[in-house]
Amino acid sequence: MTTHWGLATVERRSATEQVLKELRAAIIDGRIGPRAPLREVALAEALGTGRSAIREALSALVQEGLVVSELNRGTWVRELSPSDVIDVYRAREAIETAAVAAALERGVYDLSPLRQALADLRAICDRDGIEAPSQALIAADIDFHRTLVALARSPRLSRAHEPLAAESQMLLNWHPNYSSSDYVDDHRRLLDAFGAPGDAAVRAVRDHLRLTEDLIVPAVEDYSTRVSTPAPATLALRVLDDPADATQEADR
Repeated sequence: MTTHWGLATVERRSATEQVLKELRAAIIDGRIGPRAPLREVALAEALGTGRSAIREALSALVQEGLVVSELNRGTWVRELSPSDVIDVYRAREAIETAAVAAALERGVYDLSPLRQALADLRAICDRDGIEAPSQALIAADIDFHRTLVALARSPRLSRAHEPLAAESQMLLNWHPNYSSSDYVDDHRRLLDAFGAPGDAAVRAVRDHLRLTEDLIVPAVEDYSTRVSTPAPATLALRVLDDPADATQEADR
């Protein structure tokens, strides 16, 4: 059974984990949009669980950077700004390039999981065509990069990458329409770069992330401008019919 925002009711014993998983997915794929309030009572009713599980899950989402909570103001889905996009992708750049550099330095790595991740991404691109990236394609994109980081065999790099992967999955909802063949080629170049000499793979990862950043920033910038500019009706200017009213108004 599903309820408001398409959230599935929680029936298993690990309520907090189930709530966290459900809310995270709904935020990441845009079902719960930026600035949406997250009220404990409403969520507990929608998910069929206690408020303590909701509270713990929201606290975890705050730590992940997907949710904002302020005393006396409540809790809501974080709205990411253009500077947030740049920050997320530069942080990813630091982790992903370090992971690739570590794999290259070690000299022994298995690219078959990365090839499979690329094949999965290609299959979804072939199905979806040139429309804006679907949730399945966004998930496949993130899985490809998660697999890339795993080449370093560093649990700490992988753990550091996970919160950024969640934020990136949300940001990729802003990705403009993009040729499916280009989308696949962009990722294929990352795989092919491992066969090139020197640090070509490191540079390829950096260039790839900078390209995605450049595609998403204008879309987020446009949205931020629209939601921060008040409509004329919200200015609530009163029309004064009699010049005498203007004098009275100035005297107040």
